Amino acid sequence: MAEKQIAVVVRQYNKEEPTKAIDVVEKAIREPGQGQAQVRMIYRPINPSDIFCCQGIYGGFRPKLPAAPGLEGVGIITKLGPRATSRTTHTARQLKEGRRVVGVPWPSAEGEGTWQQYVNVPFEHLIPVRDEVSSEDAAQYLINPVTALGFLEDLKVPPGKYLLQNAANSVLGKELISLAKRRGTKLINVVRRDEAANELKQLGAEVVINSKTENVVDRVMEITGNEGAWAVINPIGGEASRPFFSAVREGGLIYIFSLFGEVVIVPMYDLHFRDITVRGFWLNKWLGRLSKEEREGKLLEVMDYMADGTIKPPPPRAKYHLKDVKAAMKEAMKGGSQGKILLEG
Repeated sequence: MAEKQIAVVVRQYNKEEPTKAIDVVEKAIREPGQGQAQVRMIYRPINPSDIFCCQGIYGGFRPKLPAAPGLEGVGIITKLGPRATSRTTHTARQLKEGRRVVGVPWPSAEGEGTWQQYVNVPFEHLIPVRDEVSSEDAAQYLINPVTALGFLEDLKVPPGKYLLQNAANSVLGKELISLAKRRGTKLINVVRRDEAANELKQLGAEVVINSKTENVVDRVMEITGNEGAWAVINPIGGEASRPFFSAVREGGLIYIFSLFGEVVIVPMYDLHFRDITVRGFWLNKWLGRLSKEEREGKLLEVMDYMADGTIKPPPPRAKYHLKDVKAAMKEAMKGGSQGKILLEG
């Protein structure tokens, strides 16, 4: 008889009450198949995208139900399936039983996400975790750190020009500040509270605008010599998004991300007369545009940045056992930018 594991499953999407979409169950631990590795999970953060998956509103992630959610996490290789070691790269040679790994991606789209104790993952989707990186940090490796690198790689802000980011006090925003500083990219950071502005300055942010007390467009034009920001990244819709279209340079690019059910207000003048481009950014799409070699190189680069402390996720706000996932989700849905809720066990 197959051994059992604890798993969280979505039985029916629930947009209003996502905690009612899930159940904690026992399910069989499956043997890894061809080209797979079995991974025993250690930690999984609860991200907004995980909540969206339980609600059934996250992009194309609607696997056949019941399905185990969870887009991110860290675990240990416990078993290798047949032909799992067919890759011969330096990275692949590090992927042995007992090695900590992260999945890029985990098989969440197939309904085998990280919110269970064991996950069978395609061997080629695994990245070894550096010894210098804690398991708490490695659990948060994918969604924010890799996205931060994706922004900088895609936008290629020239030396001396500025990247403008809204909601800069988010976890992603803080990691982007550290990474941009390391790579020599100049940032203008927008927040809505003086306390958040002071916090970012302590992290090394050189330019911070409080949108509640300052005019974003006027300040950006002052900082950039009336040129405007080279590009913008903005996760907020509604009226709060309007100034950013006027603060970008003529012919500039604005990346929109993490918007679900919100309206993005684009002034016609900027769109028509200033030739700006508005584009969505989704990490999966960015990774999909890279060759296998480029993809592995960029992912290892992010791991190196975590190992040397350039990217340092905030300490977890709390840890809950996987069996207590509903209480953990309720805590995560309170929001805040002071650390993730981690599921353990």
